[in-house]
Amino acid sequence: MAKDDTLHIGPALRPLLAPGERLLTAAMLIKDVGTTDDVSVSDELKNLLDPTILLGLGSHPGNLLQRATFGRAVIGPADSPARRLYDAVADTVSPTLAVTDTRLLVADRKTVDRNGGSWTDRWFGPVEYAATLVHESPRNAIVGAIKAPAGVLRRGRFLVVFTDGSVCALVGGPPQAGRRAAEAIGPPRPAAQTPGEEQA
Repeated sequence: MAKDDTLHIGPALRPLLAPGERLLTAAMLIKDVGTTDDVSVSDELKNLLDPTILLGLGSHPGNLLQRATFGRAVIGPADSPARRLYDAVADTVSPTLAVTDTRLLVADRKTVDRNGGSWTDRWFGPVEYAATLVHESPRNAIVGAIKAPAGVLRRGRFLVVFTDGSVCALVGGPPQAGRRAAEAIGPPRPAAQTPGEEQA
């Protein structure tokens, strides 16, 4: 059975939690390699037929092959919660996802020296984690998560769906961490005030 990252990273994330907030799971993340913008097939073909590319003078975005191979990493405009979540993960050195009962947090994780001065601590180096909050999304802005493995390298991939219709793909470092994060967020549920839905 794979180790649960929550046991190792949880103590570093606890200072980021509000009083009474429960940490459900934590997962180390890897940036999804899919495209973030729409791909124009006609523009890609025009660039391929441009003879200046052979001379190294033309420009070719190359997003068509990336899109065909890896799909979309984020769907939504630049100001959408999905794009902000994706940008936070992409811009963080060691992104860690924390799923709590009220929020979805992205933290930058780093190792620090353990308090104490024994020779083993000095010999083996930094052994504790510290975390800095980079991004947060309230749970009421999230519809749910869908497991969406894609290929051998992205078995821990899952999609976070927001109430505005935007979607962000996240990849758990170990695949089990991604699956646990998706389960902690929960499957998509109807948005509140949806016509025809029974309200609790």
